[in-house]
Amino acid sequence: MQQHIVVIGGSVAGLGVGLALTRDGHRVTVLEGDPSPMPESHVEAFERWERRGSPQTHHSHALLARLRNLIRDHAPGLLERLLACGAEELPFSEMARRLVPGAALLPDDMEIVLLACRRATFEWVLRRHVLDTGLVDFRDGVRVTGLGAEPGAPPRVTGVRMAVRGGGEQRLDADFVVDASGRRSRLPSWLETIGCAPIRQASEPCGIFYTSRFYRLRDGVAPPALDGPILGEDLGYMKIGLFPGDARIFSITLAASPDDDALRAVLRRPAFEAAARALPRVADWVDPAVSEPISGIHAMANLNDTRRFLVEDGEPCVTGLAAVGDSLIHTNPITGRGCSLAWVGAFALARALKAQPDDARGQVLAYDAAIEREVVPWYEMQLQQDRDAIEVGRAQRRGEDPFRVLRADGTNDPRAFMRSVVREGLIPALRSDTIVLRRFMRLMNLLDPPADLLRDPAFFARIVDCYQQRHAREPAVEGPRRSEMLDVLARAAA
Repeated sequence: MQQHIVVIGGSVAGLGVGLALTRDGHRVTVLEGDPSPMPESHVEAFERWERRGSPQTHHSHALLARLRNLIRDHAPGLLERLLACGAEELPFSEMARRLVPGAALLPDDMEIVLLACRRATFEWVLRRHVLDTGLVDFRDGVRVTGLGAEPGAPPRVTGVRMAVRGGGEQRLDADFVVDASGRRSRLPSWLETIGCAPIRQASEPCGIFYTSRFYRLRDGVAPPALDGPILGEDLGYMKIGLFPGDARIFSITLAASPDDDALRAVLRRPAFEAAARALPRVADWVDPAVSEPISGIHAMANLNDTRRFLVEDGEPCVTGLAAVGDSLIHTNPITGRGCSLAWVGAFALARALKAQPDDARGQVLAYDAAIEREVVPWYEMQLQQDRDAIEVGRAQRRGEDPFRVLRADGTNDPRAFMRSVVREGLIPALRSDTIVLRRFMRLMNLLDPPADLLRDPAFFARIVDCYQQRHAREPAVEGPRRSEMLDVLARAAA
């Protein structure tokens, strides 16, 4: 049954919802609050598109294989446009052959392909594609102020209220409403206004602030080697990401604890550049003979892993409405999963509406079940990782070694042991063992759920075997100790 569906938010999540739902014949209206005019090209989008509702546009992004495959399968014309604008496909097969000469590949490895593309390019091409194809009724500069609803237990959403230029409100009726307005969504207060009990929200700090800067490779210069499609390293006190993008542009992200006042120096250009030059795997990329910076230093803070619950004890809090992407669940952005998980949710919603066309309660429950299965495992994994990272950072600031397995009393610290296994077992195995690399890349690209690895003792056996050989090789993680980095930052400030 075709319905009129209103989507609140016209960024990557909202446009993904529009693409997913119009495939089934639904009439979709996307309401985007940002009135910023759309630039003429993706080049101008990066340089001057002020997306105030999407501050993450100015930061590093990874377009993971799960997202790339959804685009390939459901919007091939969009994939063609992205590649024409300079996005590059980064196949697992090339990475495996580079790291493990003679690596034995499998047919399913063709599913592990990332897209190197800046967020600004992706969003501009996506909106251009949606506008040119006429798939949705896209309205920008429209601020949603609330929901229309029929009272009941639970209430049923029947549309939205919008601010009208010059004052006043206007109503837009809908058969179903999707909130894709991001982590700053006002959905909780909107639901209370229509008679819902306060919805439950779980939130914990990610334990980081982060800064990003973009660079362009100089003409005729080949990019330095990377072990994988992106570079990700964790020094405990600092996390480092290097993300190739489209058109020979890449970005570097440095993240640290918001409680580590000394490391806040990387919010300023001299310290950021000095820190980048002090990181062995990054230094070659920021060499002035290799690249030039093309942006300032952009920062994000006040980051939390947050989940909102619209189903309690097996019953919807509201019908006629769903939340997608960061409006429902958002996690530490350093992992680069946001856009991909938003599209996973968008297509899960499309399946739920198709499977339960006449059952308002069934639609919400089917979607909630899909989110529990396809999104929540990564949220829960990130919670655990961020809790441990916060603990590691605090230990290092106290001058302790969070990777020291043997305690002073002679007993073993199980948390330190697992950290050490990851650092000296998993990381080197990713550079030498095709089987470990494949399983890890499938997990990180959202192709296999985390639970699959927990049930695979053979996978852990390979990692432990690599860990036991740690004394026969160089340390897996390269980079200065925190005290050394503080010296680097102090010199930069001077």
